[in-house]
Amino acid sequence: MAHRSVPCPATGVAMQTGAIFTGLAVGAVNAHMQGMAAVAARREEFASQVLSHQLSDAVAAAHDWADFAKKLIVENERLKAENSRLKEVAAQRRGVIERMRGQMAA
Repeated sequence: MAHRSVPCPATGVAMQTGAIFTGLAVGAVNAHMQGMAAVAARREEFASQVLSHQLSDAVAAAHDWADFAKKLIVENERLKAENSRLKEVAAQRRGVIERMRGQMAA
């Protein structure tokens, strides 16, 4: 290989082309990474919204069940009172029946 006093024009074109493609590649990689970051952010935001809606639904269901439980407690107390009243009535009737039996036997 002989030494040239003038640089090879092909080398200059190749270096410029390589630099251009390197710049384009770096830009493409940066754009791709930004796009991927944007997609990840959108996914995370969507997942957050879904969880927020699920939480709201769960809270509403819990309130509904709490209201239902309160109604059942009130109904249970009413039924206990009714049961006590019926026990008293049954005891009174049993007493009347026992007295009538005693009068018939005597």
